[in-house]
Amino acid sequence: MKKIIFIEGLPNVGKTYLVNEIKKKNLQNVYVVDEIINQDIKNAFVDSEDKFLKNDEMKVNKYNDGIIIIDRGPISTLVYNQVLHLIDNNYDIRYVENWFKQFLNIYKNDNTYNYYLNNPGIYIPSLNDAKSPFGSVKNLKLTHEITIFNLNKYAKNYKIFDYNKTNLKELINEIIN
Repeated sequence: MKKIIFIEGLPNVGKTYLVNEIKKKNLQNVYVVDEIINQDIKNAFVDSEDKFLKNDEMKVNKYNDGIIIIDRGPISTLVYNQVLHLIDNNYDIRYVENWFKQFLNIYKNDNTYNYYLNNPGIYIPSLNDAKSPFGSVKNLKLTHEITIFNLNKYAKNYKIFDYNKTNLKELINEIIN
């Protein structure tokens, strides 16, 4: 049986740290899929949205059985592009919205879970660029709000988990059990 667990959250909240800790446990039938899974995508010089869309498709389809923990899923990609559209109305979101439709059944599946890691009131931009969804506190707040909206809209099973490294064991236990 395939159980998909998406780990979502803003930059610098600890998603990658969490998945790396799960990886270290080397649990049987538990597979961790990194945020970027293909070296060609990681090394691409052209910043094309298509490479991120392809990467999400590869992450979801990498394993056919077991507990599959995915560092960021298609909702993150959708949200990022929705925020880009709000920042720049000339940015055309339709392509990504149409692309996202292929995942609707996955998000409505009883065996798909979404954990949104939240560090309340903490917004740490990953770069300094007001034109990026991750480039300012204002944009991060907008990204947070739209992520919660999309989880409500698309995900059958989701939990917003106020996370810091002190409750890491609790979160890992909840995710893998």
